[in-house]
Amino acid sequence: MACHTPGCMGEHGTGTMGTTTHTVIYRERTIELQGVPASICPDCGDVVLSEETLIVVEDLLKRKARSKQTAFAYEG
Repeated sequence: MACHTPGCMGEHGTGTMGTTTHTVIYRERTIELQGVPASICPDCGDVVLSEETLIVVEDLLKRKARSKQTAFAYEG
């Protein structure tokens, strides 16, 4: 898949899987998820999360929403 960054000629999904820290606003709170698996463009560093990963992230946010913490490890 071509990179989403304008002007970048890099490709996602060419063996450039890694992890990233993903920050979201959920229920009016900023929450940081650490160690989230992602496809990373080797040219510019653009990050793409898979649909499966997003489902896990959504479930994690629902389960952790009552916690006072603002940072969690990805549990996938």
